Amino acid sequence: MIGSAIIMPVFVAFYGWIPDAQWSVYLLLVAVAILGVFLILISISLSSYVVDAFGLYSASAMTVVLIVRCLQGTLLPLAIPPLVDALGLGYGFVFLAGFCLVLVPLPCAVMRYGKKWRQNSIYTRGI
Repeated sequence: MIGSAIIMPVFVAFYGWIPDAQWSVYLLLVAVAILGVFLILISISLSSYVVDAFGLYSASAMTVVLIVRCLQGTLLPLAIPPLVDALGLGYGFVFLAGFCLVLVPLPCAVMRYGKKWRQNSIYTRGI
């Protein structure tokens, strides 16, 4: 998960610069495929963590994860056109890649402090 989170921003920026620089469509398709692989790797790792961390309540926790993922899929495409209009295609996706880089420490923090955080909840205490 951490490896995918570190490498994915490179391909997010690459995804924006390929059409901006008018490179081959095939290169764009390769970038989309690699982004898809990284998204799947992150999703599978997150699902495994949530199921392991929440034990008996994993179905409820996975529901929240799915709702957040659906909201991201709904709201992010609405934010892209104004971002691209303001910054251009290449720099708009570089901004998104920077946002992805800012989020990289989250899985590291969960790995380090997750057990302590789970002990604060009555639902995940002792798991």
